[in-house]
Amino acid sequence: MPLKKDELMQRLRVVNDKYMYLLEAFQIPSKNSDDIVYSDFLLDDEESGTRPFPKATEEDAEAQREARLEVMQNKISSKYLHRKRKQPTEGKATRKQLLKKKNVAKSLRKVQKIEQRVQKFKEEKEPKPDAQQLAKKSADPTFNAMGKIVFSKIQFDENDVPRKGTETDAKKLLRKVLNEKKEMNELKLSGETEKYAEVKNKKAWERATAKTMGHKVKDDLGLLSKRIHKRKKQIAKSKQEWAQRKEKIEHTKNAKQKKRTENIKERVDKKKNKKMQKLAKKGRIIPGF
Repeated sequence: MPLKKDELMQRLRVVNDKYMYLLEAFQIPSKNSDDIVYSDFLLDDEESGTRPFPKATEEDAEAQREARLEVMQNKISSKYLHRKRKQPTEGKATRKQLLKKKNVAKSLRKVQKIEQRVQKFKEEKEPKPDAQQLAKKSADPTFNAMGKIVFSKIQFDENDVPRKGTETDAKKLLRKVLNEKKEMNELKLSGETEKYAEVKNKKAWERATAKTMGHKVKDDLGLLSKRIHKRKKQIAKSKQEWAQRKEKIEHTKNAKQKKRTENIKERVDKKKNKKMQKLAKKGRIIPGF
């Protein structure tokens, strides 16, 4: 919305009054003249915040010079030491050590050569064994702990003797366990408690001693029956596989035989036809040719 003339003039007067007040407050002249001294309107140096730098004295300058010299000397000495550390230190002591090492190595080589010669001389002096003696030594039989001849070069422990009488058939073991259980039940039912307890204690001790000796005690009915069932399944599976194998072999055999007979027949027919064609060419009357 544009301003009206009266309102605009009023605003201009307010601004003019403000600037006039500022000019009067700071005593700014209204026109440029030669009589005016402009330095009167400037601030003095004493009132200003800036101060001149203090001049360095001779003592301070000397101290600074000495400090710089010390720094330079330290730098030079450190460079010299670093360079000296890099260079190999070769002197009389190091040369002596090297010569000593060389002499020791030389003497060791001489000793080794002498030992080799002595060993060679001894080997030449010793009589070589005959082939017959070697064969005799190798032919000597060796016996194990059981008194049997061992043909292997490996000698096992003497105590490692196979145990005899250990049953492995699950059916026999199951039958044995069932019989023992039956006997124990009969003893219990007959009323012979002392004998029953004695037999039971004896069986327990036998079982414990066998376990301590490292033998496997196979008297668990569940495990034995499971083992028998597993064995039956294995036998049935192997029977089935064997039947399949036999059937497959028979099938392949028949196929090969059939192919062979067909090939033979084809060869014979081919030979016969060739012969008939030759005869027909010669003038022989052959039906079909």
